[in-house]
Amino acid sequence: MRKVLLIAAVFLTLVGCGSDTDFVKNGTMNFNSTITVGKALDSWKSCEESGWEEFKTDNGVRVVQFSCQHRIGQFFTEMKSLLSESDRAEVDHLDVIANVQTFQFTLNQDDTFQIDNVQVKTTWMDGTSFKDSQEPIEQLEMVYANQLSFEPDELDSTVAAQIYYLFMVIKANAS
Repeated sequence: MRKVLLIAAVFLTLVGCGSDTDFVKNGTMNFNSTITVGKALDSWKSCEESGWEEFKTDNGVRVVQFSCQHRIGQFFTEMKSLLSESDRAEVDHLDVIANVQTFQFTLNQDDTFQIDNVQVKTTWMDGTSFKDSQEPIEQLEMVYANQLSFEPDELDSTVAAQIYYLFMVIKANAS
């Protein structure tokens, strides 16, 4: 009988322990508690592919990470079509093959979590890439609003020209 009770106690303990990922996914943010973090990120229409992972840093901080490979193909195709003929001749800096945004949540000792870091990595056909930090809450608000990061319908020739020059500068700083 003791053996059965011990097995039952161990089972209940293990069942009660969810993963750090589940803890974050089932949580809400202070700025918007209408849906969970997991529901917002997993249903974000900007992601072509996405995934969750968890890990510990060297000093023991528990981190849950969500990565989103943004839908970029239609955006860059539309943008190139709106450029002037002279700009269209030099579009190497627009040959973006990947734009991955990573959200990192850290877990606290008091059984809470917060958004800690948001990074974006842009990669071009020639293998160069550029990584940059972004404002975490601002980026999460975009997720919660289910906005595309690269919205082709918002492009016109003026916006396309501005983005053309922006990516020229970013590509110049890529390695």
